[in-house]
Amino acid sequence: MKFITENFPIPADLKPYLGSIWYFEAEGPETEISPVQYCLPTGMIELIIHVKPPLHSVKWRGQWTVFPEAFIAGVQTEHVAWWAPGGTTIMGIHIKPEAFMKLFGHPAGELAENYADVSQFLGSELDGFIEQLKSNPQPYNIFRESVQYFRHRAKLADSRKEQRPYFPEAMEHIRVATGAQSIEDLAGKVFVGKRQLQRAFQEHLGISPKTYGRIIRFKSAYDFVQQFPQASWVDVTYQFGYSDQSHFIRDFKEFTGENPTSFMSAYTPQQDTPFALNI
Repeated sequence: MKFITENFPIPADLKPYLGSIWYFEAEGPETEISPVQYCLPTGMIELIIHVKPPLHSVKWRGQWTVFPEAFIAGVQTEHVAWWAPGGTTIMGIHIKPEAFMKLFGHPAGELAENYADVSQFLGSELDGFIEQLKSNPQPYNIFRESVQYFRHRAKLADSRKEQRPYFPEAMEHIRVATGAQSIEDLAGKVFVGKRQLQRAFQEHLGISPKTYGRIIRFKSAYDFVQQFPQASWVDVTYQFGYSDQSHFIRDFKEFTGENPTSFMSAYTPQQDTPFALNI
């Protein structure tokens, strides 16, 4: 089975809202089943659409579960296993958590460590968009339709008043600092109280600032290893401010299920997508 993946560049006007638009295709007969793959925590809200076939099996909380055609996954702290039959086409969009409320008018906190069928969570808002993707599931069309749809939503979002203007700023501070920042320092930088900031994180993400920072630090270290495969684990530990190598290995194992050496030898990371592939 051959895997085709693409990650499309986000236009400048959509960068405040989106992290990436990605595409996955498994070439092969429908009777061929891929090895088990992994989705990893990204710190983003994921809109995932099973373009073909419309349903898909995912190992969710220890049990294989059929996921809906289109779903929204909140911020996750655990990896998720999945497999694909030949002919599978999946596309996804990383939505920045601080932008989700503005884009759709729904806080994503209740989706933390969980997912929801798009039609149940947002009603019919995405029906036309999903049908457009299914009618022509070619990579460039998926990218073009996604950009067009989210430009429309961003225009509507810009007309809404930001309820907690300090929250997007706090999120950006965490990403810039790659998660290595205390809640006290973070609250000071955005000029709000510690408890007020924690409440905003619970509403928008469903997790604490500290937990979100750990996800971002792991993701940053993981991306660094992709770019510099010859770097030692000691180098990575130092680069991202872990107190020692054992703390880095502990976090890596928590978010991937395996230690760094075993995981990176078995799986091939995919740039700016939520999964690593067992090829």
